[in-house]
Amino acid sequence: MTACDPASAASSSDDWTVSALYTYPIKSCQPIPLTSSPVSATGLLYDRLWMLTDAHTGRFITQRQVPRLALIKVAINPGSNTLELSAPNSPALRLPLNPQTTDLGAQYKVRVWYDDVYGRCCGEAAQKWLTAFVGKPTRLLYKDSNETRLVSRYLPDDPTCLLPPQSGFADVFPFHITTEPSLAHVNQHVPLPLTHQHFRPNIVLAAEGASPYDEETWKRIEFEAPDERTWSMFVTSRTPRCTMPNVDLSTGEMRTDGEPMKSLRKFRCSDPGKPTYVCFGMQATAQHSGQTISIGQKVTIRERGFHSLTQPL
Repeated sequence: MTACDPASAASSSDDWTVSALYTYPIKSCQPIPLTSSPVSATGLLYDRLWMLTDAHTGRFITQRQVPRLALIKVAINPGSNTLELSAPNSPALRLPLNPQTTDLGAQYKVRVWYDDVYGRCCGEAAQKWLTAFVGKPTRLLYKDSNETRLVSRYLPDDPTCLLPPQSGFADVFPFHITTEPSLAHVNQHVPLPLTHQHFRPNIVLAAEGASPYDEETWKRIEFEAPDERTWSMFVTSRTPRCTMPNVDLSTGEMRTDGEPMKSLRKFRCSDPGKPTYVCFGMQATAQHSGQTISIGQKVTIRERGFHSLTQPL
């Protein structure tokens, strides 16, 4: 499979709909499926505002190091204004959903790939709960609301992008998009079926008769709002994949046969700038904040173009 270009996608549909939405309050733990969500400056509401770190080294922790994070369920309880964590053989843990300064402890600087991000400690109860589950001293951080993490790579070259791209504890951009046709194609070439959750998107799009990987040609997509106004999202780059798709989401164990990444490497090294990277899904950023994304919402492809990872994402 080679990189897609706009000409090869000429027969693909320009009319899509939102088929699923997910927010991931705690980076690398289970998602919360949504029917709709407001768009904040850092993505869908509550997305990746919390993150686990090694209490000794300060490094952030994901399923790459601790696959059993896939077993931590996260729920939002608006009635009690709490974020609730549950896991096998563990008592429930409840945390403030919108923590105030008095709820949080010391500030820590954490390197998330190529960015320094600031978070505040969520307290001793969270640390004890996660340390017991992870099996080593683990700290839970909440993104410091007084510190802005601006994205500095693959910025959209469009004057209508009014919101400087920024994110919480996401790897890079505030939105990750996958599509139903692309996942269907992947599942024809891997030994066990995958779900979108193996690739952790925020937005899943569907279109009847659309080509797989059509999203790799998108530059600007337009969401239709209920009041008939529209707003845009800028698609910035392909998403390189790590080993997380190899985690069995039902057991929280890393597969020992190297699948599905072993198979994906045969046909999903699709980016011309980084031809050894397995890619699936697209990074994106919103035109502005305050609008709402909902399942069933119409999305139109307004601009197509070329993508190449010429620098680290």
